[in-house]
Amino acid sequence: MEQILFRASSLGRLMTDDSSAKITDKQLSTLEGLLSKIKLTEKQAELRDTLLLKRDAPPQLSTGAKTYIKEEWLYKNYGVRQEIKSKYIDKGNEVEDLSIELVETMMDIGRMYKNDEYFKNDYVHGTPDVITDTCVIDVKSSWSAASFPFFDTELKNKTYEWQLKAYMWLTGIHKSYLSYCLVPTPEMLIQDEIRRESWKRGECGEVSAEVEVDVRKFHNLDNIPIWERVKSFEVVLTGEDIKKMKEKVTLAREYYKSIG
Repeated sequence: MEQILFRASSLGRLMTDDSSAKITDKQLSTLEGLLSKIKLTEKQAELRDTLLLKRDAPPQLSTGAKTYIKEEWLYKNYGVRQEIKSKYIDKGNEVEDLSIELVETMMDIGRMYKNDEYFKNDYVHGTPDVITDTCVIDVKSSWSAASFPFFDTELKNKTYEWQLKAYMWLTGIHKSYLSYCLVPTPEMLIQDEIRRESWKRGECGEVSAEVEVDVRKFHNLDNIPIWERVKSFEVVLTGEDIKKMKEKVTLAREYYKSIG
């Protein structure tokens, strides 16, 4: 039986841990304090042993990971795909080329083109957005200025982080960036949003000037300098990351086989 490969774009769903199973930074700090003590009370020794077991527990699949694997099983065996459609995805698809041009302009690391080359190894597969001589770049187009990460200092979305780690693993390139872009919303989507907002406000069929003004104002970017419309976060890949990806994919394959 051919081994299942997992998409780089969804790998983050495999890499998650249930909060109860993963030792927290606070617990690690507590454990280090207990390990440094020469003599412990009986209660402290019990806590030390509990935390050691939690720290050294073998990797497990989270509840969310199992849900994702079941979705993959349904698709591959019955053709059932969990279809995800949204205005955010529609905008991302429509403006991808424009976002890549913006990243090229602002990052100044050479010419960038939409990549169409597909990669795979024994565990994962995928098609990175952009590949240059020195790095891999994945572009995410924000729906509006309200959702753009102006003040973030680190990449908060772990799914995106693991996606880039997988791309680096696949391509052999050891530098990558997740670039959020803020570009104009296409008129077609603006019109859709005007109709949606009009309906929400109880306007039955006739769109008011007020609704159109409000929607267009929400999506207007004129006051935002172009250099503020790209926010890039570097993602690095380590040997430990590769080990973790292999472990999780191996567990996912075992679970996948157990379903059927």
